[in-house]
Amino acid sequence: MIVFSNHRVGPAAELLVSMEVAEGMLSATAEAARGAAESRWEHELVDWLVDQARQASRCERIYGLDVGDLAWTPEHFERQRRFLLDAIERAIPASEHARALGRWAGLIEAHPRDSVQVGRRWIWQPNA
Repeated sequence: MIVFSNHRVGPAAELLVSMEVAEGMLSATAEAARGAAESRWEHELVDWLVDQARQASRCERIYGLDVGDLAWTPEHFERQRRFLLDAIERAIPASEHARALGRWAGLIEAHPRDSVQVGRRWIWQPNA
């Protein structure tokens, strides 16, 4: 199981899905983002999403993905968040996991700008 969360919002907003659903959500979002990616951060996001999807497909334990795990940058946060939300929106129509993607988008939309840390780096899952 994979827990999508936003610790800044609290545990009531968590989304618990199977590994298969998580892999599908992350892969669909990466694919939708890939064609629109222009900046370095956007390309890194695509790579991170692909890596997370790969990890979800091999996961044998519960682990979590928090909105705060993304390497947001304070000066570009709104644009970065919009890019990710737009990718999710593009992924929803063709996805069998539309409801879960919509809930994940809500967690991202609720992420407060003031929680973005300067110098945040991508968190890559260790190979399982």
